[in-house]
Amino acid sequence: MTTGSVRLMIKKARLLSLITLAGILFGGFAGGFLSLVHDLPQINQLKQFKPSAVTSIYTADRHLLAQVYTEKRFPVSIDRVPKELIDSLLTIEDRAFYEHSGIRFKAIARAIIHDILAGSFKQGASTLTQQLAKTLFLTSEKSITRKIKELLLSLQIERRYTKNEILELYLNQIYLGAGAYGVQAASRTYFNKPVWELNLAECALIAGLPKAPSVYSPSSNPVLAKKRRDLILRQLLAFGRISRE
Repeated sequence: MTTGSVRLMIKKARLLSLITLAGILFGGFAGGFLSLVHDLPQINQLKQFKPSAVTSIYTADRHLLAQVYTEKRFPVSIDRVPKELIDSLLTIEDRAFYEHSGIRFKAIARAIIHDILAGSFKQGASTLTQQLAKTLFLTSEKSITRKIKELLLSLQIERRYTKNEILELYLNQIYLGAGAYGVQAASRTYFNKPVWELNLAECALIAGLPKAPSVYSPSSNPVLAKKRRDLILRQLLAFGRISRE
């Protein structure tokens, strides 16, 4: 056997090994991906989804006797939510909400790099759609598997529902501290009035709560709540959503 033949056999063996390794890796990846997809919750019924709400019990002459609920929530149509509240929320949480497909890939890449450098899960880089997917279907567990499921669910939600439908679900579902779920419950809890009567400063304060409801609650931390409210107002001004007048 010549030296050339030996070299050719070695090259073929190496190529076969690489192909085998690639097949194993691809099979493992495909199997893991299919397993994740198979375990994903079904989102087909979101259009008929009715979040748990407060049941109010009145006397015959309309005096409130009691309120019964598992989560303090008063569902409200997006048409009744002030534009100032929506602008405030999108400015601080997800300025590209109406442009992205449920995921901001650049933000995810930055968060991954930051997490690797920090050696732990520090940054979320979550869109409103991702936050909704986690709130409705997943836990708050910080793991790669949970994050992948969140991304896949977000893409599905964006394909099936309009941006306003997603935003309305978010506005009614998100926890905003002090036992309040959704913007209507938060408005009643913190300002004792319906959400459509909120002024700009009040809208900005509520918009600052999703990041850390207990930390920025005006009930328990009024100084921090005011600082975050003022940050949102400055951002609204910087992005031309409000003016100094």
